[in-house]
Amino acid sequence: MQLLQNMVIVMVMEVRDPVHGPIEINDKEKAILDHPLFQRLRRVRQLGFGEIAFPGATHTRFLHSLGTMHLAGIAFDRIFDGIPMLPRHEKQRLRQTLRLAALLHDLGHPPLSHSGERVLPCASEEDSAPMTHEEMSTFLIERSSLGDLIDSLWKDEGVCRMAVASLLKDDHADESFFLYKGFSFRPLLRQLISSELDCDRMDYLMRDSYFTGVAYGRFDRDWLLSHLRARDQEKRFLLVLDARALFTFEDFLLSRLHMFLMVYLHHKTVIYDRMLRKFLEATNLRMKKDPEEFVYWDDEYLWRLISASDDPWAKRLWCRKPLSLVIEVWDEQANRLAMVKDDFDKDIEWIDSLVEFSKYFKTKGGSEVDMPLVSYGESLARVDEVSDLFQRQKDRRRVLRGFVDDSMEVSRQRRLRRSMLSMIKKQGSKMALCF
Repeated sequence: MQLLQNMVIVMVMEVRDPVHGPIEINDKEKAILDHPLFQRLRRVRQLGFGEIAFPGATHTRFLHSLGTMHLAGIAFDRIFDGIPMLPRHEKQRLRQTLRLAALLHDLGHPPLSHSGERVLPCASEEDSAPMTHEEMSTFLIERSSLGDLIDSLWKDEGVCRMAVASLLKDDHADESFFLYKGFSFRPLLRQLISSELDCDRMDYLMRDSYFTGVAYGRFDRDWLLSHLRARDQEKRFLLVLDARALFTFEDFLLSRLHMFLMVYLHHKTVIYDRMLRKFLEATNLRMKKDPEEFVYWDDEYLWRLISASDDPWAKRLWCRKPLSLVIEVWDEQANRLAMVKDDFDKDIEWIDSLVEFSKYFKTKGGSEVDMPLVSYGESLARVDEVSDLFQRQKDRRRVLRGFVDDSMEVSRQRRLRRSMLSMIKKQGSKMALCF
């Protein structure tokens, strides 16, 4: 009888996800899902203006957050099966904290996701720059009634809002919550939230691929997850990938690169992003640093503000009248055009997009927790030191686009384009003579 009284009965529900299948959610996690701040994510599109180019891309941050939590739980179970030093209750405490961090990692996304980040409140009174969505997420967890709910639901299990927020912050956050017998598990858990191999990327690549109808973002998720390990380095556990999954990881990285080049930076998406930015700059639209008000800032709220505005960029957005693409050039041609683009029509709206294969290159200051280690038996090495793919993709990809008002005559647009292509060719000839 005493044993039964000490047992904690956890009710579990399932959500049917088109990407991962059934996702289990316990009764306490469901209470978090039902909170207005999280329900708001049902009304925030994952890809912002992505649906203009890919009509199926109407999925939301709500669904992505569930998927990230699901993958974080799977990754935790695979990794911590190989760490026998932790007792069951400690594993459960860390696992629940990780799942909550994964669930809430995008809580602070503004309307239209990345496209609308300029409406986020100022980071401080001294800094007029908007907060990042990561900063907004941690602010909401630490300062809102949702954080109160976390503290009350898991107070008997040692899970708290500050520990959840800690996993969403940089590597200098407090590690005390994640210590066990002098060993820190925070670097490992942090890597599963944000690193070169994190559950956020795993979910959004598969999900965005599914809903946009493209094949670029697909990779062998199960093989990758089943080969995740952990190893302690100076009493700090770090993420390790078994060498047998190295090619799978490379495929994962290429999938991300191709999704950026072909989906996230589609020419229709980037011009709508630019028009929204111009509207926000012209109107200085900015939300308050208030969790209760933030609940109402969803896609439809922003669209209502756009529809009621007399700003010309707002009218273009509302009437779906983007600027017309007059030229698009890549890589070396983009570099050449960039050198002379100011010589052309001042009415051209230039959008210069740069894509890095990895922002975590060791040569660029990537830290030990940004890049997973690869294990060859007992020996370890950084992925970017053993994979030649990093060296082959070390140069940034560049796409330079010029847009003009759609009222410009088609014949003039064609002449303008021919003139640009001719100038690119001349620049190439000049560069060849230099060598």
